[in-house]
Amino acid sequence: MHPDYFKLFGIPAELSLLTIDEKITYVNMIKRLFVLEGPLATTFANSLSTDPAFDGSEQAQQTFLHCIARASHALPLRAEILDILQKISPDAQRARHLEILDKLALPPALDGKTYKNDLREEEADDAYSALLDTLTKNPAHVGAADGLLRLDYALGREPSAWLDRFHCPNSLAGMWRSALFLHYARRGRWEEALPLWEQIPEEARTPYMRVHAADNYILARDRAAGIRLHTSALRQDPSLHPVALRLDALASPTAPRAELLAEKRTAICLYSWNKGAVLEQTLRALAETDTGASPVFVLLNGCTDDSSARVEALRDIFPGRTYEIIRLPINIGAPAARNWLIHLPPVQACDHAAFMDDDVVMPKDWLIRYLTEMEKDPRNAVVGCKVVFPPEGRDAPTLQYLFRNVNMVTARHGLLKLTITEPAQGMRDTGLYSFTRRCLSVMGCLHLLRMSALRDAGDFDIRFSPSQVDDIDHDLCLALKGWNIIYCGEVTCEHHQNSGLGTNRGARLSQASVGSILGNDVKLNFKHEVNLPALARLAAGL
Repeated sequence: MHPDYFKLFGIPAELSLLTIDEKITYVNMIKRLFVLEGPLATTFANSLSTDPAFDGSEQAQQTFLHCIARASHALPLRAEILDILQKISPDAQRARHLEILDKLALPPALDGKTYKNDLREEEADDAYSALLDTLTKNPAHVGAADGLLRLDYALGREPSAWLDRFHCPNSLAGMWRSALFLHYARRGRWEEALPLWEQIPEEARTPYMRVHAADNYILARDRAAGIRLHTSALRQDPSLHPVALRLDALASPTAPRAELLAEKRTAICLYSWNKGAVLEQTLRALAETDTGASPVFVLLNGCTDDSSARVEALRDIFPGRTYEIIRLPINIGAPAARNWLIHLPPVQACDHAAFMDDDVVMPKDWLIRYLTEMEKDPRNAVVGCKVVFPPEGRDAPTLQYLFRNVNMVTARHGLLKLTITEPAQGMRDTGLYSFTRRCLSVMGCLHLLRMSALRDAGDFDIRFSPSQVDDIDHDLCLALKGWNIIYCGEVTCEHHQNSGLGTNRGARLSQASVGSILGNDVKLNFKHEVNLPALARLAAGL
C-alpha cells in the first residue's frame, strides 16, 4: 500500500503525486468520462501551471489552455480566470471587463464561502445576507450578484428575490446574460434558460454553453434542437466524449425488449435493517414497475423494528409470484446478506439477480432496460444506473453517482484510487449522462448481476462488513475475470438515504460511518494492490 495513502485524498492531492506528463494523462482520462466543469477545470489548470516542468512542455501548455478556456466558459464572471486569459492573449475588451470586475470584486473571505461545497446552513444564510447588503448599497455590484447566483444554485433558491434590484454594468451585460443562462440551464430550468439562450449571439455560444442549451431543449421536448446543439458543440470541441455518447443514444436509442422478462428469470433481492417505513415505500414502488413474474426475496437483517409486520402485510401487492421473507436474528452486514440471498436455491436457479437498497425509487421499465443491456453481450456481468437524490422543487434532481473507473495514473504509483462519482458536487441531472457505456464500477443500490458471472467471481467479500465498498470490490473482481460492467444511464434511480461520502447538501455522516467507509477503502487498497497493473490496463481501455 502506498506510504502516503492517508495524505492523498482529493484530486489536488492525487495530482501532486504525478509528473507533468502523468497530469496530462489524468486530464485526458477525466475528459473521457465527463464534460469538464469549472471547478475541476480550474484545479487541473492550477496543477499544470505550477508544475516545475510546465514551461518546457508544449503539450502541458496546450492542456492548460484547454482547461482555462473551459473554466472561463463555465465561470464567465471570474476575474482571476479572465486575468490569466488576458496575460496569454491581450484583448482590449477583456481589459475593460477586468477593470470593472476588479472594482466590484467581493472580499476574498466572502467570495470563498460562495464556492464552499460543505457550507453549513447558518454560514450560507450569513453569506447570503452579506451579499444582499452589498447589492443594496451598490445595485451594480456584479461580484455580489454572481455570488448570490452561486448560493441560489447550491441552496435551490429562486434568484427572483434579488434579481430586479441588480443593474448590470452595460459593458458586462453579455457576460451576465451568459452566467444567468448557465445558472438556469444547469438546474434544468428550461423555461427561464431558453429565452436567455436566444439572446446570446452565435459567436458567444461556447461548446460548453451549447451542451447545456441542448439538454434544456430536450427537457422542453424539442429533441431535434437538442441534437443539433450537441452536434455543433462536438464539432467545435471534438474532445467532448460524453457528448458523443449522448448523441449516439439520442440518434440510435436502444429499444427495450420487454419479452426478456419472460425469457430470462430474474430474482429481485433486498436486505434491510430497521428501516421498516422506508422499506415499505421501496417495495410499494417496486410493485408498480414492470418486473413480470420475477420472484422477490426480502432479507430482514436482524430487524428489531416493525419491518417484519410491514413486509408481511405487502404480500398481496405481489400476486402470482414468489414473495419470500427471510428473517435473521442478527444483522450480518451487507456483503453477507447479499451472499445469503444469492445462495438461496430459487435464486441460484435464476439467470440474473437484481439487488436494490431498501430506500430507492426506480422507473417503471428499469428491469426491462437492464435485461436489454445485459443480453447484448454474454460477457456483460453487471448493469447499473444513474443515481440521483430525490428532486427538490422545480430543479432537476442532484446527481449522486454515475460510474467509476480505477484511476490508471495513480495506479502506476501503487495507489488504488477510483475516479470521481460525478463531474461536480451538487450538479443537477439535466440528461447529459443518459447514455450507456462500459466502466469498472456502478453503484450497488440498484443493479442487475448475471448469475453465471457471480459463480465465476465468487461471493461478496465479508471483509467489507458491515457495508460500503463491497459492491465496488465485487465489480473489480468481475472485471479482472474478464466480465463487463455496464452503466445504463437511461435508467435513473432515486436514492433517498445516501451513506457514502458524497451526500446531499445539509447531510452529515457520523464519525463511525466515515470511519467504516475509510476503513473499508484501506481494505480495498490492500486487497487489490497486487491487481493494480491489471486494473490500470482495464481502465486504459475504457
